[in-house]
Amino acid sequence: MLAKTKRAPAKTEPARRGGPGSKPRVDVAARRGEYIRIAASVLLEKGIGSTTMQDIADRAGVPKVLFYRIFRSKQALLDAIVDEVLTTFHAAYAQRGKAYGNRVIVLANIARQRPEPYLLVLAYVRAGLDQGQWARIVSDTVTQYALERLFVPAPGAPPGAWERAQYAARLWTGPFLDALIAAIENRDGVDDEARMRWWGQIARQYHLSSREAYQLDAPKTGESEASGHLIPDGNITVEAGDGPR
Repeated sequence: MLAKTKRAPAKTEPARRGGPGSKPRVDVAARRGEYIRIAASVLLEKGIGSTTMQDIADRAGVPKVLFYRIFRSKQALLDAIVDEVLTTFHAAYAQRGKAYGNRVIVLANIARQRPEPYLLVLAYVRAGLDQGQWARIVSDTVTQYALERLFVPAPGAPPGAWERAQYAARLWTGPFLDALIAAIENRDGVDDEARMRWWGQIARQYHLSSREAYQLDAPKTGESEASGHLIPDGNITVEAGDGPR
């Protein structure tokens, strides 16, 4: 007789999730983003100092404890709001501008998808309210990009050019943020094509006039030189999205 062989136990597949009675999967990132949007909306209405985490949780229709699982404190929530705005700014400036005025439109189109965080942060920045140093952080970010793309002194510029360039960049920041707020709100009856032409003309004139007034280019000799200026990589740029690069 042949010896009996033991049969291995049949393998069973683990129960698959998603069947009847199982809980749907939660998109944590999407939920976090929606809570940021809701929080910014409440903060815009009531003011940061007057708004509690309970107010925000009530608007979201969830227990307050759920908010604290995602944001450990009200300050952590505020930090998340400004981080979203700054991330968008960095991404927009990472792209090379196509024409004067283009950067405002690019930023506005992104912000219009969920405008509350942007309008909250920019309102506090333009009011000069030092909410978690938002005014300093956001203004410094825009000023630095303006300096790098619009006001880098050319080789041969008169002494003190960097200090003058920084001043010109700081003066640029306020009008730029005001134009961005108007574009996000989009309540002034101006379409994006007209807005880009309008802001583009302002940006170009401010750029060229400031470079001349603050003596950021080398003194001209002989015949008139082409409009434009040297940027760090040595290229000449005269048309750019709110400035070169």
